[in-house]
Order: sequence, then structure tokens, then C-alpha cells
Amino acid sequence: MKRVLLCLFLAGLSAAAFAQSDAIAWQGKTANGDTIHFDPQRLKRPAILLFWATWCPYCEALMPYVQHVQDAAGKDRLDVYAIDIKEDGDPVKTLRERKLGFTLILDGDAIADLYAVKGTPGLFLVDASGKVIYHRSGGDAPEKVEAALREKLRLPASAH
Repeated sequence: MKRVLLCLFLAGLSAAAFAQSDAIAWQGKTANGDTIHFDPQRLKRPAILLFWATWCPYCEALMPYVQHVQDAAGKDRLDVYAIDIKEDGDPVKTLRERKLGFTLILDGDAIADLYAVKGTPGLFLVDASGKVIYHRSGGDAPEKVEAALREKLRLPASAH
């Protein structure tokens, strides 16, 4: 009951209100049918939750910058979940063509609802203790998002 009330409360907040709040647990299916159980209370490392769609030009612009962050951190130090929402395309093919190494979560509309994501791209950085420590505000340029993620993760500034 507490989780339902929390979800209802959080759904009424703007996504920006998530900064410094607890992340919400979810589960979703990968392209090969595996189930991912995202439990913020049991994270081994920080995670980026990237809500996206194949048809979104802003997602296409942002995703390489998120890949730069993942590459700089290393897969053993950062998880990136590309949570596909509001989809009518082929997200598996799209990630492959864009050469992105994220963990793809299909049919993520219910997860987006938990995080009050109304449009794409939505992005949250969750630290290893389960706190949302960064949220992309609408309209933030990809370079600004990359710089903020690098700062929060204590990675060196981008050389590109």
C-alpha cells in the first residue's frame, strides 16, 4: 500500500522534483526476453534511465553523448537502461544501427509513468544508494547533459 501511495504521490509531481529523491523500483523485458529487476535499494553501481523512442530526433541527438559517458565510466561502473516508450518502430534495430551499447528495455510506458515522464527523451541518473542525483530538464542540450553526468559521476571532462 505504501508503494502505491508513493507512486500516486510521485505521479503528481513534475519530473524535475525527482532530483535528490529515491528512485522507484521497476521491472522490464529486454529484447531477448530476459526480465530486468531494477531495485534502487540493491544497486551495485550508478545507473542512467534513458526514456526514448526511435522516432524522437532529440533522443537520437542525446544518445551518443550518453554513450560517451558510459564509455568513459566503463560498463562495470555504470549501467545504462534505454527504456523504449511510445513506440511504433524497431528499437532493437535502431540501437544496433546507432552502435549504442545500452541495455534495451522494451514497452517501458508503465516505467515512464512511474517516473512521470511525459515526453522523450527523459533521463535520470541514479546513484548506487538509489537516489536520483540528476534529471535532464526539458531542452537541455546534449553537451550540457553529458557534462552534468560526467560531473555527477566524477568522470573527466569530455575531450570531443
